[in-house]
Amino acid sequence: MMPSSTPNRLALRPGKLPACNPCRAIKLRCDHRKPICSRCRERGLEDDCIYRPRPFKRPSGKDIVHRHRLGTDQTSLSPPLPSPLPTENEAGATAPGIEAVGPFTSFRVSSSVQYPNPGYLGSSSHTTFFDQLQVRQTPEDGAGVREDLPSVPLQRDCAVEENSIAKGAEILLELYQGNLVQQFTQLFSRWTATGANLALAGPLTSLCASTIVFTLAQCDGTHASAVTISQGLFSRSCQPVSFAPDTKFTEYCANFCGRNARWETLGLFLTAVCRASVDLTYAEPMYGSEQRRRQIQKLTLSYSDRLLDLCLPLDCMNDLQLFLTYENFISHSQVDGDQSYLSWRKLGDVAASLFALGHHQQQTESFQTVPSFLRQLRQTAFCRTYSADKNVSIFLGRPPRILRKFCHFYLPGDPEQAGPPQAASRKPAVWDSSTEQIDYITDSRWAGLCAILKEDILDLFNEENYEERVRRARIIEADAHAQWHAVPPSCRLEGNLKSCDRRPVERDFMVNMKLNYIHVQFLLQLALRRPTTMMDPDPNLLTLSLQMLGLVVEAILLKDQIVNSGTSLVWKVAYYGLSAAGLISMTLVNRGFAPIALPSGGISKVFQELSILVGEIERGTLVYIDSPNYALLSRATQTIKSILDRSMSFQPLQPGTATVSGEQLNMITAPEQPEAFDDGSWGLWDHMNLQEFEINFWHQLAGHPSLN
Repeated sequence: MMPSSTPNRLALRPGKLPACNPCRAIKLRCDHRKPICSRCRERGLEDDCIYRPRPFKRPSGKDIVHRHRLGTDQTSLSPPLPSPLPTENEAGATAPGIEAVGPFTSFRVSSSVQYPNPGYLGSSSHTTFFDQLQVRQTPEDGAGVREDLPSVPLQRDCAVEENSIAKGAEILLELYQGNLVQQFTQLFSRWTATGANLALAGPLTSLCASTIVFTLAQCDGTHASAVTISQGLFSRSCQPVSFAPDTKFTEYCANFCGRNARWETLGLFLTAVCRASVDLTYAEPMYGSEQRRRQIQKLTLSYSDRLLDLCLPLDCMNDLQLFLTYENFISHSQVDGDQSYLSWRKLGDVAASLFALGHHQQQTESFQTVPSFLRQLRQTAFCRTYSADKNVSIFLGRPPRILRKFCHFYLPGDPEQAGPPQAASRKPAVWDSSTEQIDYITDSRWAGLCAILKEDILDLFNEENYEERVRRARIIEADAHAQWHAVPPSCRLEGNLKSCDRRPVERDFMVNMKLNYIHVQFLLQLALRRPTTMMDPDPNLLTLSLQMLGLVVEAILLKDQIVNSGTSLVWKVAYYGLSAAGLISMTLVNRGFAPIALPSGGISKVFQELSILVGEIERGTLVYIDSPNYALLSRATQTIKSILDRSMSFQPLQPGTATVSGEQLNMITAPEQPEAFDDGSWGLWDHMNLQEFEINFWHQLAGHPSLN
């Protein structure tokens, strides 16, 4: 009989030991040493050598099965500081364009940064309320805060699902196996050589391009290496972007460049490549046809979406992710069109990111104590998003998301940092009159000012008292003129575009600023029109429409001499050109050939510019059949073409009137034509031969008595 004290044989059998995550991912034997196994120590993966708490339980889709430590010591209360940029990697490859910087021993991480990031919490938030209660509590209540304990926020681990790591590795393998990065880098270099760049993240794109080359140099094409790189990217994407008030730009970029690459870094580069494919019509050998070009646009935009989707679930919002969200929205508006729901939703994501980071309240101490270059980037991000919100709202007829009464923001590059008060008492913005350079900061400042005016104009449409509406409109109009004349003359487009002696990208900046200014006046005149006078032509509104349409048409004709600076030519046509052409067409329909107060050029200028707009769209030189705004522009083109055909055939254009038949047309025009044109003087040109026609016809025709 076996004694009862004999242990169970199953208990004597050595249990199966779990492998760490890196060894398990590449299916190699692990020696199970703790805290770091020998294989991970040899491969330099000390930070990734983690043992799962339940290694032999099959994870479900909702379980978080993988966790990255942000530092080598999990018990540390302070966040780890990023390592300095390397000059060489293990394989000896150098990250081009990135300078090595010293260790970040002087970095000071803000104590308010916690991950998951709660974001901006204002005075009406629940935390503010309970914080006030906590301050009022006495130590006798047992809930007071102990003063002997340091108030250092706990650094939380960033939970990453294993499925997300696999998705990241899949993207890396696609880029590596398709040899896409080399081609994308060449396209990016050709694009930036024209002077164009991302409007917001432009200062970072070159470093991002160097970083993605450096990162993929660590990949050998195997799934194991891609998983390892993906794990490292997730680990660094969970870390806060460290900076101090005296941090230099290169030190700030070291948080996400070189060996400290993050998913946001790769996303910014691929978004820039998407923008390059939008701007460059031909870029051999990558693409030489419009179909191939559209494929590259959709491919790079899908990469941008996928990389952004990897960052958002981490709940680690930061400025770098805000820049990627904004540039991703701009790319969607240019690839998918501004009327698509996806572009509209992407704009809402940018606005939500601004509010979550608190960049709409720029008077706070935390906003003002950041480095000057970062503060300017944040101000640029807000102004460009605020302007896009107003423009898209007007274009689609939907309510805006960002309202100025809930914000306190500054203009980028403003030396006085004076927040814009109400439009009724605002002084013109301060500009550096000695500057000759036009850049994205100048364009963003002007876009922010015009967005403020447009928001005031949108409020006018809700004013029922017409006298009060006129009074407020006059104030806005005077403010718009004052703001425009405060801009340095070197940055204003006063003459025609052909005579503008500037670089192509600067020409586009000047066109954008002038169109924005005219559009403000255009909206003002629309707000002042009474409903009972909508059928009558307004000389001021018609003049502004002709100016706006004329500038758009001139930009179309000179499209080879301008470079997209952030507002594409198709957007100029859809947003500014169609508004002007629509009002001009309404005037032609409502008035027919009745006398209309027109500027110099008369009715011929109207027909000329409308005909050019129709011809450019119909022949595909401006927009192609599979382009995002093609349906909108083609429908408008058909309407304008119909109006031009009827106008040039001398048919009276009256709203609600059926088409005039040929017999009625002859009855109208037959008695007038002989008296007006057949006076016997046209016989002088009956016997001209071919040579005379080519040489002297137009010169002699100009002197005909009927044309004087």
